[in-house]
Amino acid sequence: MIKQSLTFILTVLISVISGCTTTSPNIEKRFVAIEDVSRLLNNKKLTLNYSVNNKNKEYFISALLKEEYEFEIEFSDDGKKLNNNLLDSNLSFFCNSYIEDQRYKLNSWLYEEANKHEDILVVYSEGFETQANTLKKNYPNSKYYFLNNSNYENFVIRVIGVDSSVKRFNELQKNDKSISILNTPREKKDFKKIYFLTDYVIGKTLIPIFRSYLIDTDFYSTVDILLGASSVKELNDFENMIIPAPEYFFKNLSSKKITTNLREKLNQELVEDLILAETIYQNNLFGVSARFNSGNAKINSGQCINRELYLMKVSINT
Repeated sequence: MIKQSLTFILTVLISVISGCTTTSPNIEKRFVAIEDVSRLLNNKKLTLNYSVNNKNKEYFISALLKEEYEFEIEFSDDGKKLNNNLLDSNLSFFCNSYIEDQRYKLNSWLYEEANKHEDILVVYSEGFETQANTLKKNYPNSKYYFLNNSNYENFVIRVIGVDSSVKRFNELQKNDKSISILNTPREKKDFKKIYFLTDYVIGKTLIPIFRSYLIDTDFYSTVDILLGASSVKELNDFENMIIPAPEYFFKNLSSKKITTNLREKLNQELVEDLILAETIYQNNLFGVSARFNSGNAKINSGQCINRELYLMKVSINT
């Protein structure tokens, strides 16, 4: 049986514009970014060899063809291996994956810098049990609520401890639709923050219900909760939710078009981050500060890359 080769070689040669010099690249600007790759290469060829699935190959090719520089890429079994889920990959050069960095930043701020862990509610759904169990083990004084049914309204009422006036109000309205009553339910405020571990499909319905009762409570999550959004407008339901991200994340997102969903967009941007890192390492440009899509970082020789993340409020108008 002949073993199928996964090797795929793509070489694109871009002619050098007449009059260009071959002096050392100017890297004095404060941050270098993906659009600086051609300048950083300084007429050298970028060489890549990765073992990835077909979808991630598409991200590589798309990113490489966006800019004008010479490159050679090979996809083979002996290339650098990446997690098929790029959000969970350290991309060869980073200390952690993007999601791991987000969880570390958020957990560190919520728990390590908080005086009272019991002030934090953790709401989680199917698929996030492992994360919730880790939090339970490390921070047992917080309150944990598992969403195990589709009756979100009743779940929210139970979690926040809204008093029985809601039930009485609903029963009155069922009996007589003409009754108009100003009803302001009182929530049991023995918490100050809610940490959501759920996906976009659940979050887009659950978060507005929580917000309708808790106008002044801070909501936290990682980018997991936004990944299914297919347009910037679909983030409206998460307005003011706090997530760990680069300080320029939402400003950049507002200026770009999401063609499929946010997960696809972030995957493409993470491959761009990898290409920028490869360029810096292959050319020994250590000491520079890089503006990766996933966060700023200082690049030092012999060290993995640590992203800088901040706690940012979801906003589509930044």
